[in-house]
Amino acid sequence: MSTRYNKHILLEEIGLLGQQSLAEAKVLVVGAGGLGNPLATYLAAMGIGQLGIADGDVVEESNLARQFAFTVQDLGKPKAECLAARLRQNNPAIRIETITSFLSSDNLDSIAADYTLICDCTDNAGSRLLLNSHCATKHKPLFYTAAVGWEAYASLLHGKQGIGLTQLFSEEALRGQEQNCASLGIAAPVCGQIASFTANEVLKWICQLPVAIDGQLFALDGLSGRSRFLKIGKS
Repeated sequence: MSTRYNKHILLEEIGLLGQQSLAEAKVLVVGAGGLGNPLATYLAAMGIGQLGIADGDVVEESNLARQFAFTVQDLGKPKAECLAARLRQNNPAIRIETITSFLSSDNLDSIAADYTLICDCTDNAGSRLLLNSHCATKHKPLFYTAAVGWEAYASLLHGKQGIGLTQLFSEEALRGQEQNCASLGIAAPVCGQIASFTANEVLKWICQLPVAIDGQLFALDGLSGRSRFLKIGKS
């Protein structure tokens, strides 16, 4: 195994077996924007063996302030392909698949068939509900992330606690989040904060370590610098 992972292997909780588990993992990141951009970067760098990046959007100038894997040369090009190209430069040893179409009820099952873990980095209610339904049916862990304004959130859905998206938010609340994402600003570093936090939780799940956000919602307030865990009750 490459010496690039030596610092991971030195950790007692990860070791050689844990790093091998990362190499065997198959993770699909849906959304290559403010959240998926840094999250996928961490996952690729730490050696996730098979990484899928799904996003039907193209790079716009307004993305560059927080989606730092992109450059001005990427403007107008598919986000998934641009991000994958950058990640391959960092870690050519892993397999990266790109999906440049938007998810739908017609294509999700085939797109996600080979993946055993999904990261929801989308910003619209329809995609979130589709991913939740797929993971509930296929019994796959779903890492939920969201960010708007100064606030960011993360949770593990369909993990050991069996919590789903509808225990977190009603469909009406999800639609409201979508409207807020479209109309409100966002503090760029908050995206990186919640993405790196989520990457660490994904790492722990794959290495069979306790996951702090299984059955809980992690809420970060970037303006006050405070964070908290909110227990999720089953409905």
